[in-house]
Amino acid sequence: MSGLKEIRRRIKSVSNTKQITRAMKLVSAAKLRRAQDAAQGGRSFSKRLGSVMDQVVAALPADFSHPLLEQRDKVGSRGVVLIAGERGLCGAYNTNVFKAFAAQDGGSEIPNRILAIGKRSAEFARRKKAEQIGSYEGLPEHAGEWPIAEMVAELIKSFVSGECDEVVVYYTEFVSAMTQEVRREVLLPFSNDSNDSEGEIEEASAKFDPRPEEIIEKLVPLLVQTKLTQAALESKASEHAARMTAMDSATRNADELIDKLRLFYNRARQTAITTELIDIVGGAEAANG
Repeated sequence: MSGLKEIRRRIKSVSNTKQITRAMKLVSAAKLRRAQDAAQGGRSFSKRLGSVMDQVVAALPADFSHPLLEQRDKVGSRGVVLIAGERGLCGAYNTNVFKAFAAQDGGSEIPNRILAIGKRSAEFARRKKAEQIGSYEGLPEHAGEWPIAEMVAELIKSFVSGECDEVVVYYTEFVSAMTQEVRREVLLPFSNDSNDSEGEIEEASAKFDPRPEEIIEKLVPLLVQTKLTQAALESKASEHAARMTAMDSATRNADELIDKLRLFYNRARQTAITTELIDIVGGAEAANG
């Protein structure tokens, strides 16, 4: 009977685990809805701000230059922003970011200086003994509350001073609850990816006060900050989606394991009962004999 007790103990243990994973799935689903709304709202804001940037650029003098728009002849050092989670239990969400970095920039001859966002990123940078621009751990649950402005200030300082000739960000774009894709985007030197038509740009190009040169001085750092903020929002939505999916899979696996254990328990119990009956019948026959 000790074997049956062990099986009952395992069934109870797996059932308790199932309750935890199911609760985590429900929590992640609730958080995902809010994070998804924030990411989608950020996309609209980024697009409209990019439209303004296109219009301002169209009105700039031909000889205008800005330090954050300057393309370096050669990339001698690269700043890398890695956005990952504070915790695990989210499938391959964290690992995929690090794999993408390792495949694209991690093995290059160009030295990388990492800005780690999230505890998992910071741990990764420490394991690799990488040179760091900075590290941000213990961040708020909502990506909109992260100190993005402070991060961007550090990145701009590194770029303008020449410590980094390029700054890229690795993050996970939210596609759907089941699909998230790691992206690599260049933050500095800044380039806009707005899709405005030429007609709209030309129409608005002569309507600026103050001058376009003055506007661009404020607008470019804001756009860099907006780009990093959007990457953070996308990453957070992706993390919640990945954790929800992982916990759903864990819950289903627990159900399957419980079913198998119960079947094994019933068979073992029937075997034990049959053995006892045989012993009783054998003992009775021996007494009558």
